[in-house]
Amino acid sequence: MQRAKHLTRPMAGTALAGLAGTALALVSLSGTAMAQEILLEEIIVTAQKRVQNLQDVPVAISVVTGDQLEQANVNSAEQLFQRVPTITFRKGNTNKDSAISIRGVGTISFASGVEPSVSTVIDGVVYARAGQQTADFLDLERVEVLRGPQGSIFGKNASAGVVNITTRSPGATPKGFVEGSYYEGNEYRLKAGVSGPLSDKLSGLITGFFSHFDGNGKNVFNGHDVNGYERYGARMKLELEATENVSFTAIADYAKGNDNGYADSIGTVFAGAFNDQIFKPSLAPLTPGAKNKDIDNDLDPKTRDKNTGVSLQADIDLGDASITSITAYRHWYNYQQRDGDFRSDAPAYVATGVAASDARSHDRGDLSFDQFTQELRIASSGLNFIDYVAGLYYYTTKEVDFFNRTVTACTATTLAAVNGLLPCREGASTYVTQQGNADFTTKLKNYAAFGQATVNFTDDFRAILGGRYTEDKVSFDFERRSTSAAAFAGVRPYFAASGSTKQDGISGNAGIQYDFADDIIGYATYTRGYKGPALNVFFNMIATDTLPISEETSNAYEAGLKTRFPEAGLMLNLAAFKTVYDGYQANNLELVAGQVVTRLTNAGSVSTRGLEADFTWAATRDLEFNGGLSYTKARIDKFKCPTTTPTCADAINGKRLPFSAKWKGSVTADWRLPVDLPNGDLNLSNSVQFTSKQGFDINQNPNAVQDGYATWDAVLAWQSDDDKYRVSLIAKNITDKQYVILRIPNGTAFMRQITPRDAERYFGASVRVGF
Repeated sequence: MQRAKHLTRPMAGTALAGLAGTALALVSLSGTAMAQEILLEEIIVTAQKRVQNLQDVPVAISVVTGDQLEQANVNSAEQLFQRVPTITFRKGNTNKDSAISIRGVGTISFASGVEPSVSTVIDGVVYARAGQQTADFLDLERVEVLRGPQGSIFGKNASAGVVNITTRSPGATPKGFVEGSYYEGNEYRLKAGVSGPLSDKLSGLITGFFSHFDGNGKNVFNGHDVNGYERYGARMKLELEATENVSFTAIADYAKGNDNGYADSIGTVFAGAFNDQIFKPSLAPLTPGAKNKDIDNDLDPKTRDKNTGVSLQADIDLGDASITSITAYRHWYNYQQRDGDFRSDAPAYVATGVAASDARSHDRGDLSFDQFTQELRIASSGLNFIDYVAGLYYYTTKEVDFFNRTVTACTATTLAAVNGLLPCREGASTYVTQQGNADFTTKLKNYAAFGQATVNFTDDFRAILGGRYTEDKVSFDFERRSTSAAAFAGVRPYFAASGSTKQDGISGNAGIQYDFADDIIGYATYTRGYKGPALNVFFNMIATDTLPISEETSNAYEAGLKTRFPEAGLMLNLAAFKTVYDGYQANNLELVAGQVVTRLTNAGSVSTRGLEADFTWAATRDLEFNGGLSYTKARIDKFKCPTTTPTCADAINGKRLPFSAKWKGSVTADWRLPVDLPNGDLNLSNSVQFTSKQGFDINQNPNAVQDGYATWDAVLAWQSDDDKYRVSLIAKNITDKQYVILRIPNGTAFMRQITPRDAERYFGASVRVGF
C-alpha cells in the first residue's frame, strides 16, 4: 500500500510536466506557423455550479453545442458517443435497462434499488434514472460531459462522471422557428418553437417536437417493423426578473415515446443437441449472424415511456455572492414487453428427448417512478482570495414495479396437440402454462451537504478543496407469486420480503492549479468518489438478495492542461487520469432453471486509466476542426465470483471492463465553401468517429465482442446571411459500416445483439425557417 502511494503521486506531477512541455512546444510552433490571429469563441460552462470559462475549470470536460448536435443529426443521449469519445451508451431492450458509461465505468443493472454511476443533469435537475432521458434532445444550448468522479459538487450518483445539459433561454426579442427533417427508412422529425419577452420583466420560450422511424429490422413472424419509435413532447421555460437582484426560472416539460424495440436479434448460435435439433431449425425464416437485425417472435418488442417534470429556480444576487434554490418534481412511467424465448414456435416438436425443458416465455412489466429534489446553494462572485460554492441537497424517489413472466412448457403424457401447439416429445406431452407475478416498491432518501473552495494564493497559483457529506436510506417491499411450487424456466417460486439499509458517506477533492502563461493552465487533482448502497430488488430476487449491496468508493488522480493559442486559432486540452474503484457495483449472470438471470453484487475492484485530448482549431476563418481522442485502459483487478462459479476469477481478473474500448476518437471539419452565393453561405461538415475493439460481457465471453470500426457522416448546408433559413443535406455512415451496441450470451445457446439506427448508410434532408 505504501508503495502504491509513492507511485501514484509522482505520476500526476510527471504527467503534468510532460503535458506542459508539449503545450509550450506548440506555442513555439504556432507563433512561427501562422501570423494571423483567428478569434476563438469563449466556451461557457456550469461544471462547478456557477458560470465559468471552460479553460478556467480544473476538470476534464467535453463540450458540444446544441447547434453542433442538430447539424450532425445527434438527437438523443444514446448518440452522444458520436461527438464525445469517452462516453458509451449501453442500450437495453427497454429504456429502463439503459446506462451511460464514462472512461469505461458505469452501472449496468436491472434492479430498481441501484442508481447510475453517471449522473444526468438537465437545467440543474438530477435525473435519477438513465431511462428518464429517453426523449429527443430539444432546443439545447450545450452538453457538458464531466469525466471522472464529481462527488463534491454533483453527489454520489456521479461516481464515474456527469452529463450536464443546459437548454436555451428565451431571447430578448420575439423570434421562432419551424424545422422539418426526413431520412431514408421513413424517419422524420418536426420541431417548432417561439420565444421572446412577454412583458418588461417576463420572457418565455416554448418548443415542441415529433419524431418517427419505422425501424431498421423486421419481425418475420408477422411482418411488423422493429427497432423504430414514435415520440413527441414539449418544453416551456419562463424567466422573470422580479427585481434588479432577484430572478426566477420556471420550467415544465412533457415527453411520450412509443418504441417497437430495441429487439434482441440472434447473432452466433452455438453447437449442441438442443440447438442442432430444435433451435436452429426453428430459426429457418432468419439468417442469424453479426449483420442480422431481424427477429422471429410471437410477441413484438414494445416500450412505452412518459416523462413529465416541473422545476422552479430562484436566484438572488447579494453582490459578493449569490444564492440559488432549485426545486423540482419529475415523474416517469415505463411499460415494456419482450419475447423471452426469442422465437415464434417454442415449444417445438422433438423426436428425441433433448428439449424436454423447451418453453415459450413472454415478459411484461411496468414501473411508475417519482422523484423530488431540492437544492439550496451559495456561491461567491469570483475574483476573491477565496472563491467558494456551498449548499444543501435533499432527494427522494419512489419506484413502483410490476413484472409478469408467462411460460408455456410441456409434460410427458400424450401425443395430441394442445391449444394448437405440437408436443415437445413424441408420445410424451401436454402443455402447461405457468406464471410468475411480482410487485415491488423501492424508496430512496438522500440528504447531503457540500462545499468547494478555490484559494487564490497569487494571480497564477491556486488550490482547490471540496467535500460532501451524504446520508442514504434505501428501503423495499417485494412479493412474487407463482403458479408453481418449484423454479421453472427463469421463474422462482413464491417469495416475499421487505427491508432497508442506511449509510453515511464522505466524498471530496483536492488539487492545485497553475497558470504557466496567460493561455496555458495546468492542474493536478485527487478525488475521493462515493456511490451509495444499493438493494438488488428485481423479479427473481431471493433471500440472499435482501442483503444490501455495500457502497462503491473510488480514488481518482488526474492531471491536465488547458491551452489556447490565439495566433494559431487553436484550443487544446489534455488530461491524464487513473481511478481505482472498490466494491464495484455490477451484474453477474446466472442460470435459473435453464434461463439467464442477472444479480447485482459488489463485483470487486476495477480500475481505469488513460489519456485524453480535446481540441478546436480554427485553421482559417472559413475552416474549423473540432474533436477528441481518448486512450482508456479499464480493467477488472479483482473479481468477486458468485457462489455458483467460485473459480470464475481465473478467467476474469486482469481483463477489460465491458463497454470500454481502448481507443476512441472523433474529428469534425466545418468548412465554409468558397462559393459565391447570393444571400447566404454554403457549408460542408464532415465527421469521422472511430472506436477500437470492445467487449460487452463482464464474464468475458469471447463471442460478446464488437471489433473496432469507424463511421463517416457529412452535412452540406446552405444558411442565409440573416440566419433565418437553413437547408441541409445529410449523409450518415457513408461507408455503410455495420456494428452492434450490445452483444451478450443467452446461456450456452446463442448470442443476442442490438443494432442501432446509425449502423447503416442512410441519407436525409432538413429545412429550418426562422421568423
